[in-house]
Amino acid sequence: MGRPKVKLAWVEERKRRATVCQRRMKELIQMAEELTIVCDTSACLVFYNRNNGKLVGWPSLEEAQSLIDCYNALPETERNMNADEEESSFIKTITKEIEKKLELSRKAVEELKMDNLMLQIKNGSRMIADLSQTEIEKLKSYASKKIAYYDRELRKQHPNTSGNEPFLEDDDGEMKTYEGESSESDGADNA
Repeated sequence: MGRPKVKLAWVEERKRRATVCQRRMKELIQMAEELTIVCDTSACLVFYNRNNGKLVGWPSLEEAQSLIDCYNALPETERNMNADEEESSFIKTITKEIEKKLELSRKAVEELKMDNLMLQIKNGSRMIADLSQTEIEKLKSYASKKIAYYDRELRKQHPNTSGNEPFLEDDDGEMKTYEGESSESDGADNA
């Protein structure tokens, strides 16, 4: 079980604050030392105590200053390259997620528009003759996608059907027959 989460707050008592500061600095130095060994990198830490004006550096102030000078000697593009790549990568990831959500929203809005248009046609408030060519094309595309979707779903639920059998019924409950089908068998195979 891990260490309980410590509430970050100003430590009022001066001696306790100094103890906490020393312990935390020691922990940070230990982590930095482990990081340099495990990742084979150079690192330094610099702490400045405002109360006594003391500057503490790890591994030493001279080595820390040398590493900082090496960093400052790099061209601006190299200094910021890793930071920009990480930030850019994060922004690209978030942008892709937002674009996916936006595309899904656009599809949902388009489906709602087509559902509404189909309902208006069914209710008689819009006539097919009154539709624009764009609306007709969108409606045809939407209807064919819906038919394909429901056909796949029906095949999942009824895997033994051949796909040639009618699934639709008239308003009076009779099965519709199509050209080439026998009305005697109601579209079912004679066994």
